[in-house]
Amino acid sequence: MFLTEGISFKGIRPLRKLAIGNPLAGLSLPQRIPDHLKVIPPDPWAGDSQRGREIINGVFRFAGQTISKDDLSWEPQGAKPEWVAELHGFEWLRDLRSVGGDRARRMAREMAGNWMTRYEKPHDIAWRPDVTGARLAAWISFHDFFCSSADDEFRKSYFTSLCRQARHLARALPGDLNGVSLLRALKGLAYSGLALDDGAERLEQAFKGILKQISDQILPDGGHISRSPQAAWEFLHILVDLRTALTSAKVEMPEELQHAIDRLAPAVKFFRHGDGALCHFNGAQEGNANICEATLMHSGARGKAMRHMPHSGYEKIALGRSVLFMDVGLPLTSQYADRAHAGLLSLEYSFGKDRVFVNCGTSEVRGKWRDLLRLTAAHSALAVDARNSCVIDQQGLLSGRPHVSHKRHEDPAFVMIDASHNGYMPRFGLTHRRAVRLQENGEVLLGEEHLTGKSGVHFAARFHLHPNIQASLIHDGMEVLLRARSGTGWRFRTNGGDIAIEESVYASEGETPRRTLQIALHGMTSGSPTSVMWELRREKI
Repeated sequence: MFLTEGISFKGIRPLRKLAIGNPLAGLSLPQRIPDHLKVIPPDPWAGDSQRGREIINGVFRFAGQTISKDDLSWEPQGAKPEWVAELHGFEWLRDLRSVGGDRARRMAREMAGNWMTRYEKPHDIAWRPDVTGARLAAWISFHDFFCSSADDEFRKSYFTSLCRQARHLARALPGDLNGVSLLRALKGLAYSGLALDDGAERLEQAFKGILKQISDQILPDGGHISRSPQAAWEFLHILVDLRTALTSAKVEMPEELQHAIDRLAPAVKFFRHGDGALCHFNGAQEGNANICEATLMHSGARGKAMRHMPHSGYEKIALGRSVLFMDVGLPLTSQYADRAHAGLLSLEYSFGKDRVFVNCGTSEVRGKWRDLLRLTAAHSALAVDARNSCVIDQQGLLSGRPHVSHKRHEDPAFVMIDASHNGYMPRFGLTHRRAVRLQENGEVLLGEEHLTGKSGVHFAARFHLHPNIQASLIHDGMEVLLRARSGTGWRFRTNGGDIAIEESVYASEGETPRRTLQIALHGMTSGSPTSVMWELRREKI
């Protein structure tokens, strides 16, 4: 366990789960309200100054939704729950700080003061544990930006509210949270334990929960149990913040925390394309490449990117300027599978900073798009009869356990991944095998699709294209010419399927995807096996 300077832990008391709507929850206050923070954990992350200026002008852009409002409304009509949660979480204080100046500071102070007046008692989304944790961490980290020069009345309200929120959060956790949301709530509790008087029990409670989540959620190869690249990065980001907070407080760090950072960082490096952002698998969006780079830098982890992730279920080939990812893992059926995708053997390919073949991504908010983008057809994968390769049940979880296997073969001239799954066996009596091979220093990508089993079943191998890739049929519709905005070009050809260019979407951020295109290879099974060969070759200039 870890030691503290001037703090002695007395053990963790039994936790009680209180309903958020209970008007008494969190209202008990310490006898003395503090007038300063013992520690102010530094926040090293760059904000979005453009979004900060928008906030000052009454335009709020959260969770892919933009709402303009003249009056300060915390739950405006038409706002999605994710938008409301981000507004109440106050992490956008970072964006106001990046703008700087008295106007941004007054805006931050006005909104915090308004929130304290309106939400004195626990209320729905505003006091949800993950939102409360985010708000606590933000108010503490950005104290010097918006609170240190405030008048005595504001500061008294600020410290009173911090104490109230911290005590409520200690009682409410863990609630029904799991995954990164629970870690985010625990981070806020830890910050309150470090920064406020009488915080020793909260700090111990927080780190007992944090160490349990590290054990529960981080796989031996450093991936996140959800198999989401974005979840791995977010988890690492929070742990780096927690380590920074402990260091600033001169509190000894648990060994498990540093070990988790050392495991996560190489995994996050694994999931990055040549443009520095994340690949799209299992509920992940690209994220901000600069923040991802900063997270890795602040992690201090020296481990190189993994070549493959055996526990997470991914393979990666990096050859020349080319990068290929392939999902060769088993679909999850646990509590962490609510964002898992039916993307067995799906792939992504990039050359330099140009993404070429991609998966369609996901939406930041619950709803139609998030559900549609989980389907097999939204991945660069093969789908049989327009059905999913693994079943998504009525609760939104992946059900069933298809068998997935793969082999990796490396040669001085090429690297090959040969994988198969039987997800279509129960309904169609078919197994799918996909072999991909990167060769000629990454200039050529070869692929084979093999379906073994029942005849007369339609299939389509789809290769979704990044929006920056233009596509046109050439040679009487037998080949596809691809061209990136950078000027780099490729030629795609096939043997064994009918080739078509069709509409697609790409959801790298926000709620609503952008339009793009896809290459689709259509065919019918006609024996055992049915095979389709394809090739992507870079055009020489």
